Amino acid sequence: MINFNEQQQCYWQLLHQPESLYLLYQAQDVEHFVALMADFLNWPELNLEQMLAFIALQQPSFIPDLARFSQVWFPSRYHAQTKTISWVPIFQRLSKPFLEDDICDARRGLLASFIQPQTLLEPLLSQRESLPAINPNLMIFHWSRCGSTLVSSSFSLLKTCRVLSESMLCSDVMHHDAWPSSLIPQLVDLCLRLQGRLRPDERELVIKWNAWDLACWPMLLELYPNSRVLCLMRHPRDILASHQREAGMHMAGRVKALFLYSLPLSENTHGESSENTHAEPNLDAFRMDVLHGFAQQTAALYQSSRCILMDYQQLNALKPSVLSAILEWPLAAEDIEHWQGHWRFDVKRQGQLFVPMVPAQSTPLNESQTLSWQLLLNAYEQLLQPLVRDKNHDAS
Repeated sequence: MINFNEQQQCYWQLLHQPESLYLLYQAQDVEHFVALMADFLNWPELNLEQMLAFIALQQPSFIPDLARFSQVWFPSRYHAQTKTISWVPIFQRLSKPFLEDDICDARRGLLASFIQPQTLLEPLLSQRESLPAINPNLMIFHWSRCGSTLVSSSFSLLKTCRVLSESMLCSDVMHHDAWPSSLIPQLVDLCLRLQGRLRPDERELVIKWNAWDLACWPMLLELYPNSRVLCLMRHPRDILASHQREAGMHMAGRVKALFLYSLPLSENTHGESSENTHAEPNLDAFRMDVLHGFAQQTAALYQSSRCILMDYQQLNALKPSVLSAILEWPLAAEDIEHWQGHWRFDVKRQGQLFVPMVPAQSTPLNESQTLSWQLLLNAYEQLLQPLVRDKNHDAS
């Protein structure tokens, strides 16, 4: 007769044993996987249906020992409605241009298909200090379509560097307004300790934030005061043109780009005009307002003297050795060679040579948007001024 208390204890232990989990990860077929589970659970008669039913029963009450559990399991998604997080097993180092791509790869295979732990987030806070503290070597903020993926993916080539590129989990937790504001820094740090936990061969950590996380820079710099900070921007005309071809989440209204400052919203942004109070929101106006918010946040960040500000055109003209010098990140000759080869290709389209986008000559505007565009352009050009001064100073 099966003692389910014993099986539950065996299952809890199994989820904390990297060697056993790796055997399950390597299972070639369902029959082999079930046989391994029968052995690990001390349940000789176990079949597929029993295994699935048993695993489902363990979900609601599962509380892991994070220090051991997170050696294999990686927090992959935040569920705002239930304030829970999902976990996937990751045995390989993170290497894709975006973290979501690594997570997608990790979801393949029998282990991730059959065992999908979910835990409440807040109760895990009591274990935060049991996890290694993180000290990011570099945090990257950006306006989107500014070359940030090229920079972050270059660091992924360094064998000792771990890169978190646009963690949706961290962004979703950070922007979930159901949490008390005093708790959010601790929750974000917990998520980063879990996702940014260094492997034995890793020594550095680079975090590239989502574009809409720019508003959170004061909190993030307070959390990690020793991190270098790079902020990338680009001519708004070119960013808008890029999002017209393929819109990012924040430019399609799928996430809320939060700003500390009130924005000079265009007349039609919320579908309100003197002629038609029921007009559809104007997408171009909305996107200009988002970029204006980015410009305001970037100005405040730059004035804090905590960041290196760089424009897309500057980045395009740099050599890898110059960028590493600017970031005070020494590279070996072999690494510089790898970066040079990497920069020839489009990081978002594997195997394709990089073809620079021809800058748009103008942005089509209707009369009501002209003022908003001019305000945005002025804000961008003001940010360019110190960069031009620095360039002239270096030339002299």
